[in-house]
Amino acid sequence: MSAFLDYLLKLSVSFGLIALFYQFVLRKLTFYNANRHYLLLYSALCFIIPHININTVIEQAPATLPARTFVQSVPTITQAQAPAIVVPPPVAESPAGPTPTDWIAMLWISGMVVMVSRLCMHIRSYRRIKAESWLVSDDGVRIYHFDLEISPFSFGNSIFYNPTLHQPDELQDMILHEYIHVRQWHSVDVIWSEILCIINWYNPFVWLIRSAIRQNLEYIADEKVLENHPDTKAYQYLLLKTAVGAEFSLVNQFGYHSLKQRIVMMNKNASPRILLACFLFTLPLLAVMLAAFRVDQPKPAPVKRIFMRQWQSDKKTVSSRKPKDHIHLAGLLFDASTGKPLDREMLTVTHDDLTVKTIMTDEDGYYFAEVPVKMEKGVMHSYEVKYLSKGRERSIAGQTYQQDYVWGDGFNVTFLTTQGPPASLSNHYYIPTKPFYDKYEPRRARSELKAYLLQNLRPFRDEVALKMDFQRTHRFPKDVITLYKGGYFDRKKELVGYEGETKLYLNGKEVTHREVNAAFKSYPYMLSWDQERRAPSMVGICTQIVYLTCPIHRDAPPAALVKGNVEVLDAPSFDPGRLQTEPYMLDGFRQVYGASSNLMPEKHEIKRIMLLKGRLARYYDPALDRIWWIETRPVAEVFERPDFARR
Repeated sequence: MSAFLDYLLKLSVSFGLIALFYQFVLRKLTFYNANRHYLLLYSALCFIIPHININTVIEQAPATLPARTFVQSVPTITQAQAPAIVVPPPVAESPAGPTPTDWIAMLWISGMVVMVSRLCMHIRSYRRIKAESWLVSDDGVRIYHFDLEISPFSFGNSIFYNPTLHQPDELQDMILHEYIHVRQWHSVDVIWSEILCIINWYNPFVWLIRSAIRQNLEYIADEKVLENHPDTKAYQYLLLKTAVGAEFSLVNQFGYHSLKQRIVMMNKNASPRILLACFLFTLPLLAVMLAAFRVDQPKPAPVKRIFMRQWQSDKKTVSSRKPKDHIHLAGLLFDASTGKPLDREMLTVTHDDLTVKTIMTDEDGYYFAEVPVKMEKGVMHSYEVKYLSKGRERSIAGQTYQQDYVWGDGFNVTFLTTQGPPASLSNHYYIPTKPFYDKYEPRRARSELKAYLLQNLRPFRDEVALKMDFQRTHRFPKDVITLYKGGYFDRKKELVGYEGETKLYLNGKEVTHREVNAAFKSYPYMLSWDQERRAPSMVGICTQIVYLTCPIHRDAPPAALVKGNVEVLDAPSFDPGRLQTEPYMLDGFRQVYGASSNLMPEKHEIKRIMLLKGRLARYYDPALDRIWWIETRPVAEVFERPDFARR
């Protein structure tokens, strides 16, 4: 579904909810001014609510709070997510005709044109009546007389009536009724209702809201008149008597707008004030609309981000349709700081460091070179595309061939830093070749390859934009790891992972980034390898990062710490299952997930077991008051073994 149709659908649903709530809850209440505010405010909010996505406005609640599931039960009205890798369709031979969305848009615009023409006709009729009328009073409110046989009406700051059609005592009530319309600016409500119908002419709920707005204005005026009127019945008969001539939809007209319902509401007792609580239900109604229009989509599958120097390709990653006698050195070149293409840049194509030819990037930063190759057994050949910047030549694409394998089999997307020192390859990405070669047409390789790269560019461009944005907004990051717009950044301002993709561990337990920062709050320096271990660091984006606040091993403790802080247990009676949840040292090394061998000894392997307590436990881990010491090797082979004889 296109964004246009998606918005129209959400707009229609919004007006439907607003109209139905008024029709079944508020319409029969006598709180007319409150109803007026509801109809105006919520009909305006209908245009805004579809643009609000509460999934981005409201941050996710902390994990320690109970989950709130009431919003999740509301179905979403949104668009489907596009796939991560897009293979371009065949190049069209002729321009495509109008789509269904185009036809709907043209129909919608045609309806608006008709409705605007209708409004212009009403304005023209009003101007003609005003031109044929004469001003008789201009004391705050303008009063006009005319000779037409229509009911009195008001518009803007003017009241119009035919004095020959009514008795003087009748005119007093009529003018008071229209005076209320003028003083309370009811014409604004009328114009707003017409605008609603112009934009949403196809929606029956909008016409219902239009009718409700105009009818409620009459309720307000009738109520004010009857506050000072001695005879309600006489006023009702006056309404029936003056309902003559044609109805004029642009103005507030005295004798129209559902006379029967107006009379019913006049005879109705005032609603108890306790029923004002009904208006509180408009807040849950608003919440339901916001929840229904949220963009509640799963995160797209992450695109693999790897360096140009890829490992040896295998048959699973190489298409059987890939040409054997030539290679395509192609990619996209961008300015990392602005995200704009580097167009009209000269690039050099080399074979074994010898220049073959020069090529240029186009307006989209796209470059393409088809280079013939010859496979030779035992002989390795390298092909590269190089970019000259500030007197330094940098390789931005390349492949290395031998008869039975190839390195760097991918299309390249490179973001270069054009200001400051030369850029590294940290912003150099790769798009797989197999999806392209499986479906491409060799005669159109250049154009189809460009389309393929551009259609799969967004994840890389978003990542580089995220990096640049973080560097601009965080000059000196104070935390060990900062979560910024879904990405994890370290103190060097490098992107190391993504929320939901990268798992964080602290002393063997999976934690949040806040817990990691709390553990190193008093440590303002860069973390060492003993404190932070990333995997895999080769590609820049880590699947997991392990943090340690204690060393994996230490020198043997002083005898003073051993004395009184060791409890020797019987090894055969010890249950090794306790080690799954309790900290322990194995043959002198701390066993922590992701940071050491993390071995779990079998029961028959345990030769000696001690429980280290108090100061001795804190010697190995300042956060612990007790830690197990497990030995499976001979005493002489246990690393830095404490002198347990002095316990």
